[in-house]
Amino acid sequence: MSEKIKIGDVVEGTYGPMRRIVDNLPSPDELLRREPEVEKVTMQLDSFTLKFFKEKAAAQGASYQRMIRELLKSYAEMHQK
Repeated sequence: MSEKIKIGDVVEGTYGPMRRIVDNLPSPDELLRREPEVEKVTMQLDSFTLKFFKEKAAAQGASYQRMIRELLKSYAEMHQK
């Protein structure tokens, strides 16, 4: 019988003690909202991150750039409150 792990509980993980935290990041599906006002910028991403977003976007027939934009917007909104 497994015990339910609550937020804040410390458990032994693969790499030592780990604390469960609230997952505030949106799922890839939630990153597909339409955003009417955008501003073009140039940024550099590591190849692992770029490949992740391109694969997730391709699987859903969406734009990887939009997914990254929505992730950054969600992060900014969460920390502005």
